[in-house]
Amino acid sequence: MGVMLFPAHSGLRYAVLLAGIIALIILRWGGYRKQPFGRADRIAGVVFTALLDLQVLLGIATVLTRPWQPALIGHITLMVAALLSAHGLGVAARRAPTDTRRYNLALLAVLVPLLLIVAGIMAIGRRLL
Repeated sequence: MGVMLFPAHSGLRYAVLLAGIIALIILRWGGYRKQPFGRADRIAGVVFTALLDLQVLLGIATVLTRPWQPALIGHITLMVAALLSAHGLGVAARRAPTDTRRYNLALLAVLVPLLLIVAGIMAIGRRLL
């Protein structure tokens, strides 16, 4: 089982990064046009966060099935921070009183985790792409 988890975890990062970039474009476009925060905006954030959740679960399973390497501490810390920021800022965006505030917080709910993901990938010496 551990043999399949690492390639799945490693490959899913592309889907997470792509979903994040698409979400940034959708959210920025909606905010730029000053349209009401709609279904597509909400779905873009949810898809990104769901893929990130799956990525973290696969990462945990991978760590539990492979020999421990101390170099993973930074990677794990940054990935957990990315997950927490995505969820925390996503909740703040849903509770925002205005659409402008909602767009700004939703953008941060994608941008901050993406930056942490990039840092986490680089923490273990991997290339981004």
